[in-house]
Amino acid sequence: MFKRICNIVSAAIHEGLDQLEDPKMMLNHTIRNMEDELHKARHAIVKQQTLAASFERNKEEAQALEDKRRRQAEQAFNAGEENLARKALGEMKHYEARASYYSEQAEIAFVQVAELKEQVALLERRYQELKDRKQALIARANIADVKERIVTALHSIDSESFFREFQRLEDRILEKEIRAKTAASSCFDEMSYARFEYADEVEKELERMRSEKIS
Repeated sequence: MFKRICNIVSAAIHEGLDQLEDPKMMLNHTIRNMEDELHKARHAIVKQQTLAASFERNKEEAQALEDKRRRQAEQAFNAGEENLARKALGEMKHYEARASYYSEQAEIAFVQVAELKEQVALLERRYQELKDRKQALIARANIADVKERIVTALHSIDSESFFREFQRLEDRILEKEIRAKTAASSCFDEMSYARFEYADEVEKELERMRSEKIS
């Protein structure tokens, strides 16, 4: 029973995760299953211990009755009552056989209890290992989900169209830069031409300003 449980749990951990859509849900489901199995196993141990104790009590009761009939048979024999002694000896053998049967059953039950305890201890260790690994596995599952979404997003993007759009924006910016540079250059050239064209008149104005200043 417990070997089957451990095999199922091991298969779920090492093989089942790759076949499920939600590994985190599988982890929680596996832990809940193990908790249920542990509860059942512990209950089975209690029942087996109770059964073993019952066999042990029945054995002791049969041994007590066996001893009692032996004494009664001896007393009847010593009193010359062989028929009573014979009857007591028959019952003594009956209780002797019952004591032997219950002794064997008690021994088997105690061995089974020990085996169950070993298997439950193994299952508890597996359960604790899974609980300890649960958070790390969930973290890995989360990272895998994020990476998968990123890859999906990257594949869904038309990289060529995005490149063309950025190229178009870059061309527009370059065009504005050229227009701004051309405008600045035109303004400079126009002012330079104005200074050259009106140079004589400028000199006359300067001369007038000097005369006014002297007077």
